Amino acid sequence: MTEIDLFIKNAKELLTLSPSFEEESGLGIIRNGAMAVKSGRILWIGKTNELPEGFVLNPRGQEIDATDRVTMPGLIDSHTHLIFAGSREGEFEQRIEGLSYLEIAERGGGILSTVEATRRASFDELSSLGKRRLDRMLSKGVTTLEAKSGYGLSLQDELKILEVMRALQEEHPVAIVPTFLGAHTVPKEFRSNR
Repeated sequence: MTEIDLFIKNAKELLTLSPSFEEESGLGIIRNGAMAVKSGRILWIGKTNELPEGFVLNPRGQEIDATDRVTMPGLIDSHTHLIFAGSREGEFEQRIEGLSYLEIAERGGGILSTVEATRRASFDELSSLGKRRLDRMLSKGVTTLEAKSGYGLSLQDELKILEVMRALQEEHPVAIVPTFLGAHTVPKEFRSNR
């Protein structure tokens, strides 16, 4: 007998993402799919009615009925800037109007505006912003992401960003792979006045 911790059943489509010569999409689609998991590892996938004999759900296990749903591997976002403050939404309109990045930066926008807002933000503010972004990503299927620092541009502020990431790693189900990006751009205090 094999005790499992999680049994997902009745998935309209279970995507294995393994090459399939039978499916034009190449997604390896199993209709009415099921998955058996033990200790965080997938032990079996197949059709719901084909669960091997001897597989039983342990008393503390979870069974999920995925009727009319798609079950798929988590998405990986390989390039994010998760921890920052401020918003550059207004810059989209300026870009549509034909302004260049340099013109936007000269008007106070661009990366340096994000750097200033991030430097002013507290650890708790950055953590709250990061958690909201992680929650939204998870709701869209992202389970792992690479997150760059780079909006502090000082030792103190870059460390603050990385410490926020570390704290979020401990409390959030999305896996975060931090990357130090200390030279994202030249900060204002090191630019010469020309």
